Amino acid sequence: MSDDAPSMAKAALIRDVAARHAYVFDNGLCSPDFFDLEKRMASEEFALLRKHVQPDHRTLEVGCFTGLNLLGLYKCGHEEALIGIDFVPGAVEWLRRHAVRSDGGFHPIAGIDGEFPDARVGDIHFPIAPCDRAICFDVLEHQLNVGKFLCDVRDHLTPDGRALFLVPEGANFNDCGHVAWFPNAECLRNVLDYYFDVIEVRRLETSAKLFAICQRRD
Repeated sequence: MSDDAPSMAKAALIRDVAARHAYVFDNGLCSPDFFDLEKRMASEEFALLRKHVQPDHRTLEVGCFTGLNLLGLYKCGHEEALIGIDFVPGAVEWLRRHAVRSDGGFHPIAGIDGEFPDARVGDIHFPIAPCDRAICFDVLEHQLNVGKFLCDVRDHLTPDGRALFLVPEGANFNDCGHVAWFPNAECLRNVLDYYFDVIEVRRLETSAKLFAICQRRD
């Protein structure tokens, strides 16, 4: 293999988190699971989404990547807007193309390349209306400023909106881009309790991940 060939080791040397993830995606280094909708819909994680996100909920996924959660919810009959934000343009474009291919249209799945407080595509900003549900799966561990991120999630919810979080249990710094970690469910609960009313925190049965569902609290 050439010394110039893309690799995860080279990705880990990129300090900017967004640029690192873009490098991984653009060079075909990410897991095939990120493109396998059937596998995603059969997972314990997706079962949690189906339990807590109803078809009439306006739903925002922060860190949607290729959007398998949104595509899966749409296939399950979700009628309201499904909006995904991610800072990897290539992954968002994959979601857009897949949504168009599978549905013949674009609505209600929208993939947006951007960050809070408003999403952005090029020079166009998209203010995001309050949502009934926010999905943040495998995202919190990538945040240098966890408190600001949680405030932004909370502020994009309706007064009775809920946020769903999924994080790895313990440190996993081998996965490039992890800058925060949660050693156990109690630690995650304590962090979330500053910003939300925590309804549930538990460990998944099929993987070493922690799931939490929280109610907005102003």
